[in-house]
Amino acid sequence: MLNVRDLSFRVGGEELFRGVSFEVYRGHRVGLVGRNGSGKSTLLRIIHERLESEEGRLEFAGTVRVVAVAQETPDTDASVLAFTLDGDSELRALEGRLASGVHDERYFAAQARYEVIDGFGATARASQLLAGLGFSQEDLDRPVRVLSGGWRMRLNLARALMARADLLLLDEPTNHLDLEAIAWLEQYLARFDGALLVVSHDRDFLNAVVNRIAALHDRTLSLYVGSYDAYIERRALEAAQREAAESKQTAQVEALERFVARFRAKASKARQAQSRLKMLERMERVTKLRGEVRYTLPLKGPERVPDTLITLRDVAFGYPDAAPLFTGVGITVAPGDRIGVIGRNGAGKSTFLKVLLGALAPTAGTRTATAGITVGYFAQHQLEQLDVRGTPLSYMAALDPSAPLQTLRDYLGGFGFGAGGLERTIQGLSGGEKSRLVLAGLSWSRPHLLLLDEPTNHLDLEMREALGYALQDYSGALILVSHDRHLIRSCADTLWLVGDCGVREYGGDLEDYQRETVLARAPKAGVRPKKEPRRVAVSPKTYRREQQAIEARMAVDAARLAEIDAVLGDPRAYQQGGETIKTLQAERAAVTARQAADEEQWLALEEKQAEVAARLS
Repeated sequence: MLNVRDLSFRVGGEELFRGVSFEVYRGHRVGLVGRNGSGKSTLLRIIHERLESEEGRLEFAGTVRVVAVAQETPDTDASVLAFTLDGDSELRALEGRLASGVHDERYFAAQARYEVIDGFGATARASQLLAGLGFSQEDLDRPVRVLSGGWRMRLNLARALMARADLLLLDEPTNHLDLEAIAWLEQYLARFDGALLVVSHDRDFLNAVVNRIAALHDRTLSLYVGSYDAYIERRALEAAQREAAESKQTAQVEALERFVARFRAKASKARQAQSRLKMLERMERVTKLRGEVRYTLPLKGPERVPDTLITLRDVAFGYPDAAPLFTGVGITVAPGDRIGVIGRNGAGKSTFLKVLLGALAPTAGTRTATAGITVGYFAQHQLEQLDVRGTPLSYMAALDPSAPLQTLRDYLGGFGFGAGGLERTIQGLSGGEKSRLVLAGLSWSRPHLLLLDEPTNHLDLEMREALGYALQDYSGALILVSHDRHLIRSCADTLWLVGDCGVREYGGDLEDYQRETVLARAPKAGVRPKKEPRRVAVSPKTYRREQQAIEARMAVDAARLAEIDAVLGDPRAYQQGGETIKTLQAERAAVTARQAADEEQWLALEEKQAEVAARLS
């Protein structure tokens, strides 16, 4: 399907990757991994846009439909359902041909193709895609222009899945999804019969979806068969083997160098010394398998811990002119609590954290915090509020003006800010670097409680792993909202579910929650969309056009039957031999059977026409 050969690419004169070669066939689901900035998204863009490179080339086998998720969504009055159906451009083109009313050869070819791609089931498929990604039945008729940014990204994903791709390219598809939608998408992609190239920093997602890993490291790409966990094990084994080979070679080199140094001045040993010197020059040196930079993220815990931290008594909260998000919440956060907060998008998880923090006052009930406790709060908006003209060092110095600058430098080093990164402007930092800086600031105050709202959004897999280890070692209490199930599973002991106008402890684990939500979003038997999309293919006129095509075909068959019957009714035909009679009788049987099938199809279309007319009336 796709053959990438010796591909190299430069950005601004800097080499991003070189000599990249790999093949993708139908059924391959490839996870593209590597640190932020290694070129993963660029590689997807090259494939999608079929860009030419100075070195290397892309080879596609035949006509390959390559589909990627659009990053922008137009402000259109088209409905959510119609916009999703528009993702299948062939479907829409066939609908246009069938709506022309011209019953020529192209019309019948379009009709046959429409049946092959199950055009009559397209609306149901689109509805199921949207339901799986979290859209309600009422959302299907809403205009696209009223959707928020996050819901538009979901819609773009549904539109891409609708396109019937041969090669599907997904770049961080889970970023705007809740756990329920992620679980549904995993099951959908695991059954996808085309080829898939996906960039993701979600370890559980990769393990559930991909069967190959393409790892971009040190400007080169290596392909591994299996899940992400299998790749990690293989990578660790390769690193150990490389380290052992390097140690062995180092000992060999040292022995050769000692021989040369000792005997090259002696005439009797000069030839042997020269031979060993050439051996050293020709030797291909084994190097360690270069891995990613690992950060320790030293999150400081509190020095003294009270018996309780925060208590909510019969708390409710709702925004003005809106229904309450939750009511009757009574909980106590104690030292050592490690809680993962789950629930669908929009249920109020982030709002709940703000109520715990005290940033939002309850509309009913009371919040009590023990005097003297420090709460560290991380949310995505904090990254946007950083002073872009400042530096990591000035940011920390502003938090604690009394701290020695060298102490702050050493502290920031633990969060991955080396000497060269301390004086860089915050404006030039990546999203992951900004996240690390905010985490460093939170940790400096030695909080009793960490409230983390999606802390991994800008972190690559290696940084997510480092954050997981840091949170496991953190001695304070932790309340975490995250779509990264691996992080929740490794750091949280208890799950709180926000939803159904309440906050309660969830009795199961993440796997139980995923199973429940996937079942809840599964299409119900017999359920159809309330209304057809504006650009509807299955309408009374459409069915009537199909009936007319059947009628034309039946007229041709009736004429042929009349011709056959005329021949068979002529006694002279039997004088020509039995083979002619047998051929005509066989043809008559075939035409008669075809006529019977056409009659049944015509009657079925008559019933469908009546049903649709009734729904639209």
